[in-house]
Amino acid sequence: MSRKSFVADLSMLGIAIIWGFTFPMVKDAVTGFPVYSFLALRFAIASVALLLITWRLLPAIPPKWVAFALGAGLVNFAGFALQTFGLQTVPPGRAAFITGLYGAIVPFMLVFVGRGRVTRPIWAAMLLSVLGLTCLFWQDLTFSVSAGDILLVLCAVAFAAQIVMVGMFPKHLDARPLATLQALVCFGGAAVFAIANDGLLITLLGVPLNTLGAAAFTAIFATALALLVQTWAQRHTPTTHAALIFCTEPVWGALAGLVLFGEVFTPIAVLGCALMLLGMMAPNLSGVALNLARRRALRSQSEPATSSLRAPAR
Repeated sequence: MSRKSFVADLSMLGIAIIWGFTFPMVKDAVTGFPVYSFLALRFAIASVALLLITWRLLPAIPPKWVAFALGAGLVNFAGFALQTFGLQTVPPGRAAFITGLYGAIVPFMLVFVGRGRVTRPIWAAMLLSVLGLTCLFWQDLTFSVSAGDILLVLCAVAFAAQIVMVGMFPKHLDARPLATLQALVCFGGAAVFAIANDGLLITLLGVPLNTLGAAAFTAIFATALALLVQTWAQRHTPTTHAALIFCTEPVWGALAGLVLFGEVFTPIAVLGCALMLLGMMAPNLSGVALNLARRRALRSQSEPATSSLRAPAR
């Protein structure tokens, strides 16, 4: 693994941890406050923060990739919207399980668009991740299927599509304005839904301090920074690996519940976390094992040749 790949993976892991640990904050912020108004406020702050550092760079993006970035932002917001609707009828644990399946959807989507193939290490990583999700949310799983479940499956597809689309951005383009365009689309979508579902957008004077603080924190770290990191990091690591890293978010969310609220971790939940983390590392571990095997093979081939060359000198 190159140094840039290592930094990219570490950066995306940091974002997944931030997403997980902000879940309790968001849950508290939307208690008694309209969800779409919160999302509109969050994406508005994120868009302003990104525009402050990228507005001069926007004209340099070719129109084709402007449209592509806006499309990535649209499917990203679609994921948020579908998740919000699904959570109205599906328990949070089950919703997190279904949403987390986007890590397993990404490889198949890449095959569908002709951008990759599902290798054995990826198969193993996907299996470990899905088993880990199953163990982590075992108590919330049932064999019935509801309309909310279908919405959450579509949500997982949308999040997978956003990861695939970001992975298709050309490496020579600046990642920062591409992140800004995605945030702007998310803000526009959230504002439309807030007006349609919450009535008028709530003014800043009417926002509780805890909600405003959560919106600001998630806007800067879980949205603006996350989009910047994702758009840059996916240039230096395979899209399938990025998906496996991001889908560990439920692990960090569960740890946040343990650390912040003292929630109990059952043995099967601990096993689930371990399996998901192992799934995240599986492609790298297979790469290390393959490199070691190649080195051993090269050594075994060179040793006889070296001894035969030295024999006459003895």
